[in-house]
Amino acid sequence: MSDVNPARGYLSRLRADGARRTRRLVLDAAQELFAAQGYVSTTVEQIADRAGVSKPTVFASVGSKRTVLKELRDLALAGDEELIPVIERPWYQEVLTEPDPRRSLRLYARNVVRIQQRGAEMEEVLRNAAAADPELRDLWQASEDERRVGARTVVDALLLKGPLKPGLDRDAAIDVLWVLTAGDAYRRLVHSRGWPIQRYERWLADTYCTQLLGTPHA
Repeated sequence: MSDVNPARGYLSRLRADGARRTRRLVLDAAQELFAAQGYVSTTVEQIADRAGVSKPTVFASVGSKRTVLKELRDLALAGDEELIPVIERPWYQEVLTEPDPRRSLRLYARNVVRIQQRGAEMEEVLRNAAAADPELRDLWQASEDERRVGARTVVDALLLKGPLKPGLDRDAAIDVLWVLTAGDAYRRLVHSRGWPIQRYERWLADTYCTQLLGTPHA
């Protein structure tokens, strides 16, 4: 006879599904509170109350308040909790393998906008929290460094497809793209000024192309 117990497997799946739902409730609650009142003013107790769970459940399902913010930041970058590095995801690889440099930058703008839609608020929360928490300063710096690595990866892929704008060297191109992938412009133009996402994405893509490749006739 088989030692496999179907009922036990079913119960294990139910527990796993319940744990995922609880984790999602905690993360959603924390995101709402961090965005509304900031990291410093938000307590684990408030996160638990908003999620409808106990304080120990917050720690068990996600972790400390710092860990919750890090998880929200990672989730914004990837879009899900699959253990696949961002650079290996199809939507990122599409940017690198697209042979046309302008089309490649437009695809990159699409990806950046999607990330900003998910995480621009948490980027600002993390930036502000880093001023009050030394451990979060390290996370903020890591986030800035990772964006620069992403900019370098895209610029190096562009250089394999053709030249940059006349007078623009590799390091300057990386600097430009790094600055333009931050969430500041998104927050100001979309959240503050009410730009539709489509308009913002077109502007971002056009700006990438103009700044890195120049005007088409040039």
